[in-house]
Amino acid sequence: MTQPLHLRHPRVRVLVEVADEEVLAPTASHSLAPEVLALAAQTRARLDAVRDAPLPPDDELPPVTAKARERISAFSTRQDR
Repeated sequence: MTQPLHLRHPRVRVLVEVADEEVLAPTASHSLAPEVLALAAQTRARLDAVRDAPLPPDDELPPVTAKARERISAFSTRQDR
């Protein structure tokens, strides 16, 4: 026979430890078409290449326009920065 517990507080934090070998690999709740997966891989590779590309030398950068200077100035006056 199981005895009910009477807790002091209405909320109790419970920590459960589960060994890694006891967890099954998640299964996808949906499957994507191979074309979609291929496009996603291509997009990821393209974005990784952009992210990892070195910055151009300063003398190769286009000049800063008046509009860009105005936006930079406005950004520096933001209160959340």
